[in-house]
Amino acid sequence: MGDDEMTFGDLTDPAARQLDDPAVWAEVSPDLRARTLAAATGEHASGPRRLRSHRLLLAAAAVVLLGVAVAGGLALTRDTTRAGTQVALVGTENLPGASATAELRNEGAGVSVNLAVGGVPPAPDGSFYEVWLVGEAGKVSAGTFHRRGDQDTVKLWLGVEPDGYDAITVTRQPVAGGTTAEGVVVLRGDLPASLQTP
Repeated sequence: MGDDEMTFGDLTDPAARQLDDPAVWAEVSPDLRARTLAAATGEHASGPRRLRSHRLLLAAAAVVLLGVAVAGGLALTRDTTRAGTQVALVGTENLPGASATAELRNEGAGVSVNLAVGGVPPAPDGSFYEVWLVGEAGKVSAGTFHRRGDQDTVKLWLGVEPDGYDAITVTRQPVAGGTTAEGVVVLRGDLPASLQTP
């Protein structure tokens, strides 16, 4: 007898010989799968109801994942401010010869303003510089700096979109008055027309 003709009865193990009995294979119980899964997982199977609850749970998880993916995609593609919009600022009569370049970039935390201030002298003692968006709607601060030391670039943040504002200005503010004092405008640069349209 070859290996391919061997039966369970040829084995010495009593369990294997029992499997060779045709009566064992005569009829398989319809709930065998559910009982086997329940025994294997230690859970009590409740038939179609349990299957339905698993499907609902999977559907809810899929909806949550889809929502997170859509929200993340919208956040990544949100771009009302063109990435890298450059604005040249020139000194006013209050700081002739000064210059700076602002780069506005839409980022997750807001609109960043990277200000290259190599052409701006350090703020005099008792004062600092403040960067503003100005327009018909008023003015919004992007932050402050003093440019003492060898710092040539300053990163500031806007909490609003630049739509509807006309220009970026830099004022020299007295420390004693803080940002509530009316500072002296020392630099100004007009925003591109495409950013001024709300």
